Amino acid sequence: MARIERELVEVRIPQACLDAFAAALGVRTVAMQIWPDGIEWIYPVGTWEQPHLEVALMPSVEEVWRRMSTDRSSVDVWTIQQ
Repeated sequence: MARIERELVEVRIPQACLDAFAAALGVRTVAMQIWPDGIEWIYPVGTWEQPHLEVALMPSVEEVWRRMSTDRSSVDVWTIQQ
């Protein structure tokens, strides 16, 4: 399984993507996609063909990874406390 190298990056997330993701979580209309590295990314249903926010929960290290579908090479890492 390939491992993503963690480095400090800037991920710009449009407000509309955050709003759409929060609304999708609020009504539980999210989809999941497992990437080749085994990480399960969550995103709002029906947005795969549009720019969208993707989130992965990493329970073993208590982190949340976020990325935009337009640049999947950049990952923003937040601790659960944040």
